[in-house]
Amino acid sequence: MVVESFESFFEWLPGALFVFFILAVTGIVLGVFVGYIVATFRHGPFEAFYVVAQVIAGALPDFLYTSPRRIGAIARLSIKEALRRRVVIVTLIVFLLSLLFGSWFMDFNIDHPDRVWVSSLLWETQLLILLMVVLISSFSLPEDIKNKTIYTVVTKPVRSTEIVVGRTVGFVLLGTALLALMGLLSFFSVWRGLSHTHLVVGDSQTIAELVPIDPDSRLNRRGKRVSDGAIREGETSVEMGHRHPLELVEDIRDPSGPQPLNLSNVVRKYTRDDGKVVYERLICMPVGGHTHEVTIRGEGPHANIELGPAAGYFRARVPLYAADLYFYDAAGDLTRSGIDVGREWRYRGFIDGGMSTQAGVTLSRGVFDFKNFDPAQFGDAPVVNMELNLAVFRTYVADIQKRVMASIQFESIPANPDFDAKYQADLIVFETKEYAIQTLPIPRTLRGRKIAPDGTVLEQGDYHLFEHYGQGGQIRLVLRCEDRNQYIGVARGDVYFRLTDDLYGWNFFKGYVGLWTQMVVVVAFGVAFSTFLSAPLTIVAVLIAILIGFVTPFIRELTNPEASGGGPIESFYRVVTQKNMEVPLDANLLTALMKQTDYFLVQGLNSLTYIAPSFPEMDYSDYLVYGFSISPHRLATTLFVCAGFVIGLSVFGYFCLKTREIAKA
Repeated sequence: MVVESFESFFEWLPGALFVFFILAVTGIVLGVFVGYIVATFRHGPFEAFYVVAQVIAGALPDFLYTSPRRIGAIARLSIKEALRRRVVIVTLIVFLLSLLFGSWFMDFNIDHPDRVWVSSLLWETQLLILLMVVLISSFSLPEDIKNKTIYTVVTKPVRSTEIVVGRTVGFVLLGTALLALMGLLSFFSVWRGLSHTHLVVGDSQTIAELVPIDPDSRLNRRGKRVSDGAIREGETSVEMGHRHPLELVEDIRDPSGPQPLNLSNVVRKYTRDDGKVVYERLICMPVGGHTHEVTIRGEGPHANIELGPAAGYFRARVPLYAADLYFYDAAGDLTRSGIDVGREWRYRGFIDGGMSTQAGVTLSRGVFDFKNFDPAQFGDAPVVNMELNLAVFRTYVADIQKRVMASIQFESIPANPDFDAKYQADLIVFETKEYAIQTLPIPRTLRGRKIAPDGTVLEQGDYHLFEHYGQGGQIRLVLRCEDRNQYIGVARGDVYFRLTDDLYGWNFFKGYVGLWTQMVVVVAFGVAFSTFLSAPLTIVAVLIAILIGFVTPFIRELTNPEASGGGPIESFYRVVTQKNMEVPLDANLLTALMKQTDYFLVQGLNSLTYIAPSFPEMDYSDYLVYGFSISPHRLATTLFVCAGFVIGLSVFGYFCLKTREIAKA
């Protein structure tokens, strides 16, 4: 999953309040100016001053004396009107039909069928709920004005604020009830649909069905490389279009070290001549993003093998990301972006696998500085799980059966590097899994050394991960590529410590809160536009606002001043004249005019991004699909943005309705 924003809510809030203030002031100025222009055409330039002042003066008591009871009455009326239009019923029927028969078209013989299923349900729910609220919010007020049923409301002591807010509340409540039902049905559908187990292929469900692995080829019966330490293999039956390899692996440990966390899959335990303790563990290898827990009942070759339900589908990882990431290039010089390997997508920086002739370690490396490294966040487990999602760029094929090797190394971060010693752990070398999340269990005690500020090794021994390497709640991780002339790509969001998982059901609920905020904003747009537009024009205007909201990140990327080729005019000129996008243009009058014109065009284009919120940033589908917990800071940010747009659009709708001559409509 791509993670580019690491701001907490409180870091984001000051800038957001400033932008909100600027937008509010700009909106007020433009509103007064447009109101005066309209009033000038209706009443003349001098009378228009009094009309605008009267409307502004009358707004304050309307806002202060708005009645919650009358808002509730209008909300109930809006719900009844929406239900009579049958739009809600049709939406629910379409969703139920897709839920009942959608699994018929699911292909479970793919990697991560859970991701496909969850993403399709979220996309369908988003599409149906947004289309529904567009229709019910766009037709309500214009139809009342057209049919003159609005007179039964405006002739009573009802304020314009109560009409706008009441309809918004009514449609939001109706959409919330439908969204909650759709989310509940989706959750149980996915949970029930992916639940399955397997049997061991053979005449019996026993250890005797496992066959030895060829020690020379180290390949299983299907030609795949087996895990290190695997001595026997088997496989499961086919369920839901897939099967799992089974491997009997020798887990060799020191007698004084920790035992395996799971002893239910241990077939045999014995002590070697050198004193090492060997656990023969039966492991169900993951396929399609899930595995099955193995339980061994009995001893010897006739011990029974039991496979549990699917495990790994429903996750809500809570990551601890680094506070900072920086790179060193092949010459050992500091750089913020890593080595450029020629890929256009600059999300990841790359680390060179070239070796230093003096130290024997790679000078090119990525350095992650973690803060808030608190042992209380990791529970009582004997290991701390670190997860990595690394990219690989090969300059030569080498051994196709061998993955590119990498290493990590932990260091303490002294408060005063010039006077305080630091702790440095030994390298942990591992094979990378390209574009796949791999877990490295980090023991709480690591072999390492204590180093003086001048580089002298003071002592060596076993040091604690939190008390020594992570002293002061800070720890440094150094990532290197161990294969010469190969490259490893990494971003700040690709390496993290995995804290205790969140509840998946709670995370699923938070995912639908994101859809709910989108729905609320669309309702606010529909009600606000319907105060001065007809129903068809309201639908078009709301759809345009939704479109702008969904392409907001793309527009902001286009307005990036560091984009290659400059602005639209300059880029067009480069294409016509066949000039390189990276080479600066000659300093002359034409270049100055193009850049100045591009500046105004870009600013105008950037202003469009504030018409509607960025809907992709309010969409948590990726979090649910890839199994990450939705941060409370991200949730608070989305709710704040939603509240800001609802308040602004409600005020806008109030003034439009207040100044509209309903009797002449």
